[in-house]
Amino acid sequence: MLRFLGDNLTGGIPSSLCKLKKLNVIDLSKNQLSGRLPQCWRASQPLGPFAFGENKLNGQIPKSLCHCQQLFALSLRRNGFSGVIPNYLSNSQSMVMLDLSDNKFTGRLPIFGKHSQSLQVINLEKNSFVRGIPSQFCQLRSLRFLSLAQNYISGSIPNCIDGLLAMVDDVSGPVFISLVDVIATIKGISRIYDGTLWYFISIDLFANMLDGQIPEELTRLVQLQNLNLSQNNLSGHIPSNIGDLKNLKSLDLSRNKLSGTIPSSISNIDSISHLNLSFNRLSGPIPSGNHLRTMDDESVYRGNNELCGALLSKICPGDKPSGIDGDNSSGDKLSEGNLDIRNCFIARLGPGFTIEFLGFCSFLHFKQS
Repeated sequence: MLRFLGDNLTGGIPSSLCKLKKLNVIDLSKNQLSGRLPQCWRASQPLGPFAFGENKLNGQIPKSLCHCQQLFALSLRRNGFSGVIPNYLSNSQSMVMLDLSDNKFTGRLPIFGKHSQSLQVINLEKNSFVRGIPSQFCQLRSLRFLSLAQNYISGSIPNCIDGLLAMVDDVSGPVFISLVDVIATIKGISRIYDGTLWYFISIDLFANMLDGQIPEELTRLVQLQNLNLSQNNLSGHIPSNIGDLKNLKSLDLSRNKLSGTIPSSISNIDSISHLNLSFNRLSGPIPSGNHLRTMDDESVYRGNNELCGALLSKICPGDKPSGIDGDNSSGDKLSEGNLDIRNCFIARLGPGFTIEFLGFCSFLHFKQS
């Protein structure tokens, strides 16, 4: 094992690493290493986790890395890598975790699919990927964490997304615990996850150019705990059965072009602690489920001019404020209340007022006579 995590190492990475035959773990993350990765990896290299995240490395991922048959975790996050993703990474049968986030990768997304059945974590956020999400992604039966946020991905969300079986019933196989951590953005906050990430099921497509409707099939991913589709061009209605995602802790659909009413089923998500539906084209009343009453922040619904409800101080059509327009029971209570107040006022004046009042009446009678 070669592990120098956060030791302020500088300079380039020596090619002599490729000659260490018994080396099965390399973690040189969080240093000041620069230059390119060595091009000398061989098939005999028993390489396991390979982590060079948070350095100053650049260039392309070396082709010789494809010889490392046992490579099951690759983390190159927060560097200056560029170019396209090599095909061998999407065809690896041993790869469990791939984190290439916060680099300068371009081109289309890798076509992960039937050859990548071991993949449980894919983090490609903060790059410059273009085009659509390949339908082959739906074949990733073990995938538990997917982030494609902050790219230039267009097109629609594949309807076959319910093929991500680990997000449907969580029976796709054992959870792999990695020696390499991952940075994930949840509720707008970036956190470092180590082994705990493998129990957190998430899809993050934030800040892309996705369009079309939110597929109904997505609501079958009942194991999801985080779903972020904000800042895209999604249109149509929010799926009526969105409430089936009962394990959601965070749901962000803000800054799209979603229309129609907010499904009442959304109030069935008891575990949710973060909700953002702002800046869409939603209309009608805000659902009044018990759990949504705890979401009393107006910013959750801001920017939807046709929404109404008590939280927005906008009365929905057909609703009447209490005590107005013929509410007899309220009016009777108001009259009775006023009568009680008058009686109480007279009673508090005491007997002195009664004597003076009678004297005043006698004075008027004497003057008139």
